[in-house]
Amino acid sequence: MKKVAKFKIFFISLASVALIAIVICKCNAGKPGPLNILAADLKFETGADAEKRFADLLQDRDLGLAKIFKREKINILIPEKKWTGRLKDSNVSRQALFSVDNMRIKCEIKNKRQRRFRFSIYNPVGSKLFYRIYLEKQKKKKLLFNKFFEQKRFFTKNIELNQSWQEFTIVLETLGKGIGAWVNPHFIGKKEKPRIFIVIVLDTVRSDHTSLYGYFRKTTPTLERLALDSRVFRQAFSSSSWTLPAHVSLFSGKDLLGHQVLAPSDRIKEDYPLLAEVFQKNGFFTAAFTGGGFIDDHFGFHRGFQIYSNNPGGVFLRNSAERVLKNFKNFAETFWGEDLFVFLHTYQAHAPYNFPTKFQKSINQDLRINARGPGNFLKDKKTEYYKPLSETNRQALVDLYDTAIFYMDQTLLAGVVQYLKEKGVYEQAGIVVTSDHGEEFYDHGSWEHGHSLYNEMIRIPLLIKYPGNKHKGTDDTLTSIADIPALLLDKSGIEFDPTYFPDLPGEKKRVLQIALPVSPIIKQIPSKVSFLDDQFHFIYNIIDRKALEFFAPQPQNLEVFEFYDRKDEKETMNLAGSRSGAMKEFHILLANYLQRLRKLPGKKQKIDKNLQKELKSLGYLNN
Repeated sequence: MKKVAKFKIFFISLASVALIAIVICKCNAGKPGPLNILAADLKFETGADAEKRFADLLQDRDLGLAKIFKREKINILIPEKKWTGRLKDSNVSRQALFSVDNMRIKCEIKNKRQRRFRFSIYNPVGSKLFYRIYLEKQKKKKLLFNKFFEQKRFFTKNIELNQSWQEFTIVLETLGKGIGAWVNPHFIGKKEKPRIFIVIVLDTVRSDHTSLYGYFRKTTPTLERLALDSRVFRQAFSSSSWTLPAHVSLFSGKDLLGHQVLAPSDRIKEDYPLLAEVFQKNGFFTAAFTGGGFIDDHFGFHRGFQIYSNNPGGVFLRNSAERVLKNFKNFAETFWGEDLFVFLHTYQAHAPYNFPTKFQKSINQDLRINARGPGNFLKDKKTEYYKPLSETNRQALVDLYDTAIFYMDQTLLAGVVQYLKEKGVYEQAGIVVTSDHGEEFYDHGSWEHGHSLYNEMIRIPLLIKYPGNKHKGTDDTLTSIADIPALLLDKSGIEFDPTYFPDLPGEKKRVLQIALPVSPIIKQIPSKVSFLDDQFHFIYNIIDRKALEFFAPQPQNLEVFEFYDRKDEKETMNLAGSRSGAMKEFHILLANYLQRLRKLPGKKQKIDKNLQKELKSLGYLNN
């Protein structure tokens, strides 16, 4: 009773303070697992000038809050709330409830099963706020947390709910001057057997350089062992040959014309759901640890993720795979006992193919090039994009690339599998391992990616380990990166609307559409689209001969139409001049594609200056 009395006195003494933030929400706590207040049915009560005050503070350039407090949709499958958004600080986005003038947060709890309440507080520069949490039942109150911040601070705390009340209201309250944020406030009910799903993207890995798919070098032994408990898709293809549109296909279940993210300036639309949003709606705590760049949260990938980090998997880090693993393990330990959905991504196999020096001899004992990467071969002039290399130098690039793949396999993949086994949840876990696109090593006259749609660029590894190691084996059906949401959810017991992600693998006479409407490398690179079925691969190049004069030398053997038998895996024999009959169906598909492409709205989004700098360092945005 003494604590209640002190609390009442303190409450009265702050009655005249400039900011009192209160939000009311009704929460159904009868379900086990985490209860995310951000997903609850919120009712806001605010002061009359709350919107103006919030807007004024964001516009104050000295405070710089507009880059931190972003009022964007966090999950389109959860009813939108006026004061929810994402909080971006130190290149990490988190879902948050913003607090400003006269707002309250009340959450009614019935049939309490939760043991802990976990939350973070973000107090920005210029704010002087009391953050308080208490329980109330009828006229009784129990103070759980009370702290004052007057400087920039990110603060996280777990509160044990040891009190005996089975039904109560939890109140989050902010008093003071300025604006603040409650970050990912949620209850935790520890599960004995939590569900865990992990999607791992090894950026820039072509399938024919993995030993799982028959490569002569032992680049992926961990992947081979994981495959024994998984379904391995032998005919898996990306939707494009560069990072941004391919990852949007992975999360949206759509090809490029479906999701409409075609160019570096495009962002993910808000009229279709993403994979992480489905998992969050199903009660999972969601997190992503990535290399940023073209999967930076700026593009909209943050939706559905309660934590989205652009930091650990960066392209110029020698040990990005290990950093991603460390972030994953730290996150899993913090939230262990909850259902988890995690996205892990690394640019380790992206040029300049960095890796720790100790791995330098793991693939080729004679590799003598500095492990920082193939700096001597990077094209200083974009006009020399199609300039050939000597076979010695080309092989050196391949050696570096293969070593980077081996390093990822031995660190990130092996580390995730080992961690799950140590925790005793490996068998029940769901794991996806794939890539977004491949890499060319002068197979067709150039290097890197984002400029063509040949096999080396679009054919990707894909395996799915289902919970209980079910459905394992080899799958030879034509499969797209856009099929992954349906393939994962449908066979894992996760509730979702099947219209979100149509399950297409196995469809009779299926044809995949793979597109490169805009190259992220150089604008003079021809736009392309390809169509691929079980027998043939059709490629259409929109050639501007004047634009090609930009290059010295110009690309060789580039034709408007290319037509390859799928048995010709190296795609060296163009049959376009001799198989006109077989090409007719593909011409119809091409006409339909071009009509749909012309109808798409041309809306550009600004890219943050820091992100522009990062993308240019990756070799992009030179158009």
